[in-house]
Amino acid sequence: MKIHVVESMDLSDEQKARLNGLGEVKYFDGLPGVDEFLERAEGADILAVDWSPIDAAIPRMKHGVRLISLPFTGVGWVPLKEAASKGIKIANSPGYSTESVGEFGIGLMLALVRKIGLYSKSEPATDTAPCLYGKTIGILGAGRIGGYVGKVAETLGMKILFWRRGDDISNVLKKSDVVYCALPFSDETKGLLGEKEFSQMRHGSYFVTTSHNLIYDHHALLKALDKNLTGAAVDLEGIKVGDYKSEAYLRFKGHPKVLLTPHVAYKTDYALKRGRDMMIDNIEAFIKGEPINIVN
Repeated sequence: MKIHVVESMDLSDEQKARLNGLGEVKYFDGLPGVDEFLERAEGADILAVDWSPIDAAIPRMKHGVRLISLPFTGVGWVPLKEAASKGIKIANSPGYSTESVGEFGIGLMLALVRKIGLYSKSEPATDTAPCLYGKTIGILGAGRIGGYVGKVAETLGMKILFWRRGDDISNVLKKSDVVYCALPFSDETKGLLGEKEFSQMRHGSYFVTTSHNLIYDHHALLKALDKNLTGAAVDLEGIKVGDYKSEAYLRFKGHPKVLLTPHVAYKTDYALKRGRDMMIDNIEAFIKGEPINIVN
């Protein structure tokens, strides 16, 4: 079995040893563009991929590659049906960053509502900060991350409301002091939160998200901050990690009511190692004929 690690990955010696024991492995350096990715994929049965542009490359791929294994969860941007039509299975790493993203989201909420950032900068923050104890958090998404956030919020003494797809979202928006978006990105969730939804949130409430930034309308959120929302804490999933110059980042940058980070919620030593371990687990299971975490 020929396995190509098509880009630079910070794999440990142990992880490389696991891969090397599964077949003939070829390692490539750097992050390829689409054309170079296609060259690196040539002759491979299995690809290990992280940041390579598979969304643009898959439509141009020929038959031959049987599996693309990913060290992350979200695949809403990957052309899964087109991959399947070429005989390519896509395997992700579900739940690899649950704890990392969840704790970061809780941190954003605490920093925003308790005004930790303002105090740390010695900026005037004379108003009394709200206490989260006894407040209601409405969590959009009851999956791994949403469930984790709910458990932590409950230990803080907060009341928990979950919204699941198919429910009336306005019910949660109207009753929550904090709305936390933990939804995965998909065709179904894209653009879910617009002007109507943000306007339904309580006056004085907060919006916190570690989900993909295309799930919520940026301009609608900014408009709501001028009306009924007291603040928003946003980790911009959907941009490159640490991209302080992206269009989406610049849209929110400097707003006095926005606590902003550039897609770093998942980025911990624990999550990254776990994701790569799961990526290798997928490859190992596929070779054994017992595939796991296939999403197409």
